[in-house]
Amino acid sequence: MSQPTPAPPAGPAGPGADGSPAPGLAPATASAPRWTPPPREALDFPVFYDPAPAVAWWRGHRRVMIGRIIGLGISAVIWGVIAWFNRDNLDTVFWVILSVSLAITLVTLVVAIVRTVRAKRAVKRLNEGLALGIGRGGLHLDTYLAWEDVDHLVAVPGGGRGSGRLIVVARNGAWRELPIDWLSHAPSAVDGAVRALSGNRFRIDLDPLDA
Repeated sequence: MSQPTPAPPAGPAGPGADGSPAPGLAPATASAPRWTPPPREALDFPVFYDPAPAVAWWRGHRRVMIGRIIGLGISAVIWGVIAWFNRDNLDTVFWVILSVSLAITLVTLVVAIVRTVRAKRAVKRLNEGLALGIGRGGLHLDTYLAWEDVDHLVAVPGGGRGSGRLIVVARNGAWRELPIDWLSHAPSAVDGAVRALSGNRFRIDLDPLDA
């Protein structure tokens, strides 16, 4: 949770200047909070983690990484054969072309490895069970947050993180985020539950996902 707090529709928002958490919500800079059982009023609409899309995303990166490794091996063999049959005529141009070709292949391999590692870490960070409890009294993430202490909710694109992020910001600027595409309900369904159970006081700003 080291990312900067996204701006709410009406203006910028971020962690409180004094760093104090909102009731039931730890600041973004805090370490992993202790999980507390959700109160009954936060379970009118429970939302669970769905790791299947995250696992598929990680496996896709892993396939690309394996393909890059195989490609590097094939390239090395091809260039080795070319160098062997032309060993008496190798010049500077050959070595320049070889260096550029292998450098490009290595860079794409490193990028694939980094993306695969990040995807694996994202999958491991997913907890089992309840991700978000929505109720008439408020929200439950890792702790409880009454509607009176909520400032706004916004969904932002995930970029290279594989999933968009649902950001819940408290009135003092403390915030929490969830991978909105890796939940048991679609973003529109979660938004509908937030609207209904908050008495239309809150909604999830889904516009950034379409930008």
